[in-house]
This record gives sequence, C-alpha cells and structure tokens, in this order.
Amino acid sequence: MTEHIIHFHCQIDQGTTERFRDCCLDAIEQGASSLLLNLSTTGGSTNFGFTLYTFLKSLPVPLCAINAGNIESMGIIMFLAAGRRITTPHSRFLIHPMNWYFNQSSVDHQRLREYLSSLDNDLARYVKIYELETANADTHLDIFKCLSAEEKVIAAHESLAYGIAHKVEQIVFADDIKHWKVSGG
Repeated sequence: MTEHIIHFHCQIDQGTTERFRDCCLDAIEQGASSLLLNLSTTGGSTNFGFTLYTFLKSLPVPLCAINAGNIESMGIIMFLAAGRRITTPHSRFLIHPMNWYFNQSSVDHQRLREYLSSLDNDLARYVKIYELETANADTHLDIFKCLSAEEKVIAAHESLAYGIAHKVEQIVFADDIKHWKVSGG
C-alpha cells in the first residue's frame, strides 16, 4: 500500500481548494492507494468547505485526516470527510456561529432574504454532515447551538467522545513517504 501525505495548513478559499484538489488527484495518479490529510485550518468559505467534503467523499482511496494543530469552523467539515480521523495530543477543534460577509455597500430586501436563506441552508447542511459523520458518538453535541448561538472549543481528548476524532496520537511520518504541500493565498 502506497500512502501519500497532503499537508493543508491554510484557510479554505477558492485557491487553496483548487490546489488541494489537484494534489489529491495528482497523488492518486502517481499511485497513492491511500491519502493522509495533515490538516490545520481556521476554516473559511462555506461554499468551498462543502465542496471539499463532497470531493473527498468521492475519492476512490481510503482517507485518514490528522488534526495537526487547529481545525476550526468549515475545517471540521473537511476533517469529517475522512474515514479515519486522528487528532494530535495538543490540538483542538473550534465550532462557532456562522457568518456572512457583505461586499456591496447597499442591498435590497430581496438580496437580504437571499443571504439569509443561504446562511440558513449552510447551517442545515453543516448540521446534517456533522450528525451523519458523528452518529456513533458517545456524547451528543448540540451542533445547531454551536453554529447559531454559542461557540464550542473541543480539546483533543474531548473530540473522541463527540465522535469528531477516532484516536489521539502523535503522528511521525515515515522517511520514505511522498509529501504534497498546499500553500495559502
């Protein structure tokens, strides 16, 4: 079995999503039979976070995600796409209320309703994915509350009970493993 590591230590935006996708596909094309996703991200775009989740679920090889430091916001959705999930001993997860950035100086009622509908839909999608991927958790997390009212910081050891990670372990990479790197902006 040939495992490749993809390092993603940046925000989730269009550029990093495209570079990450390309690294995954190139690794598989070069013979990777499994991917180790070494992740640390403050999150970012909901659009691209959901895209990454769907993309990762579509890959024909097993995935193992590692929380290498911090997995926050939409990064949790990316992390949850992996079948095996490891968190390092001193890492953490952060779930916080969703927000929307406005680029226009003025908007009308119709546009505000569209933004609210989109934000509500993003919240519902996040909740559904989280509940699906943590269905066997020992401890239930009120994910809707975390996304709409009150943030939740989850330490590495706590993430096991919530079903976010499956194991706490300090990972040491093999000497002969192939590394791929995704850089930010």
